[in-house]
Amino acid sequence: MTFPIQTEATIKRRILEVCQGQARTIVDIVRELVLMVDSVSERKPKVTKTHYEAIQKLIADNDKLRTTLLEEVASVGSLLVSREDFLRLMFRMTTIADYAEALGFRLMGATERNWKLEKKYIQALSGVLSLVLSEVTRMKETLHSLGFDPDKAVELAKSVEELERKIDIDSRNLDFEIMSSKLSLQEVFLLRDIAERAERIADLGVEVVDLIRVIALTT
Repeated sequence: MTFPIQTEATIKRRILEVCQGQARTIVDIVRELVLMVDSVSERKPKVTKTHYEAIQKLIADNDKLRTTLLEEVASVGSLLVSREDFLRLMFRMTTIADYAEALGFRLMGATERNWKLEKKYIQALSGVLSLVLSEVTRMKETLHSLGFDPDKAVELAKSVEELERKIDIDSRNLDFEIMSSKLSLQEVFLLRDIAERAERIADLGVEVVDLIRVIALTT
């Protein structure tokens, strides 16, 4: 049986809207994370907790969107040729949210244990995460462009890759600074773990735009 092209186009548009909602949530999560890091630097534990609670709420929202997308894809079956690409896209963005939540959890744990993390390194982490925020924002814009101009989406993807390269350089330089410091072992382990997770989020952003490129080819 042959289905009309319009049917698949309608399905794709509906599923894309869910993915775009997920991308917006990811940006909000990373924005709260940057604010959380800044509050740690400023020694404001109550503000830190507020931002962490906001992250947890946004994670719950992301989980609902993931469930919605899974239900949508399951309901259309083979009608959507690119369904596996959309699923991969969703799982990559969910992994970004998971890394961000884990990063926030570690910061909250350090705050609750009253660890006095050196301000210099926390501010450097804030700088890296601000770049990550710029990257996921551009990732979101790339995904939104897919709905009305696939060629523009492919073009925007390049700027995500440029930001990812800068994040790699900055986070690796920070890693060397942390290892060369006279910080306690617990601080070194924590700060290096956070920097590594920030870099991994940036890597996942590139994986997301690679999938957007694939989907653009079938749009």
